[in-house]
Amino acid sequence: MKGIYCLLIVFGFLHAGAQTDYGKLGQVFRIGSSHSMFPDSMRNKEPRVYQGKTFSAAEHYSDSSAFVFVPAYFDKSKPFHFVLWFHGWGNCIDTALKQFQLVEQFSEAHQNAIFVFPEGPKQAPDSYAGKFEQPKQFDLFMQDVQDFLQKEKAITAMQLNDLVLAGHSGAYRAISYILLHTHRTTSGVFLFDALYGEEEKFAMQLQKNPACKFIDIYTENGGTMQNSKDLMVDMDAWKWKYVQLEEDACTAADLKSNRFIFLHSKKAHNDVITNNNNFERFLRSL
Repeated sequence: MKGIYCLLIVFGFLHAGAQTDYGKLGQVFRIGSSHSMFPDSMRNKEPRVYQGKTFSAAEHYSDSSAFVFVPAYFDKSKPFHFVLWFHGWGNCIDTALKQFQLVEQFSEAHQNAIFVFPEGPKQAPDSYAGKFEQPKQFDLFMQDVQDFLQKEKAITAMQLNDLVLAGHSGAYRAISYILLHTHRTTSGVFLFDALYGEEEKFAMQLQKNPACKFIDIYTENGGTMQNSKDLMVDMDAWKWKYVQLEEDACTAADLKSNRFIFLHSKKAHNDVITNNNNFERFLRSL
């Protein structure tokens, strides 16, 4: 486990003043890995400049932590999903957990799964995924997570597992590069108003992995609607079967019985995760 250089076990509280007692729902850990997205050499050399403001590496690109949640009902005798969440612009682990009720929704989905939330560009207007854009780094990060959980006896070495990759807004970039480079099996990709680009990476993964579910929820003014429509046009040309539905009309049966799902939402960009408890609903469809 030499890739893990800092460990902090947290039961029942989070950093940054968040008050939710997640410890009542399961085990909560903070880990750090040398294979996390950040720190990353590129942002040290080329600071992010947006709308005339510079976002320094020290303040926004130095946090190598990851939040890990193991629900109380987790069964160590069965295969499971690693559900990875990636935040969007201007957010961080603690703010996104609270704003989008991620642990609560994850827990209510009642899947045999473990929630892993790596820190991205911290409270910065940036989609760059740091070391996760490089080959091997994400898989090494996940091995660190797995080794740590085995040491904590939260999982066993023999349990089969796969990935579910989910995120909001600018998270699309991290997810697309993970799909490009990972050697792990991916069973689900959930984009919450996040299809801003990299469609070819998503399509390549979906073609290579016929068992991977894809759900794309998009809004009128979030900047993802045209890319979502373009991907549907491509799927028509490839003769891939998909469904296009209104978010509020989509049922649990629709989510469960279809592999490629495009949902049009009338909600705002930041509301598509918690409206209808969509994160929970999507997880239940696995």
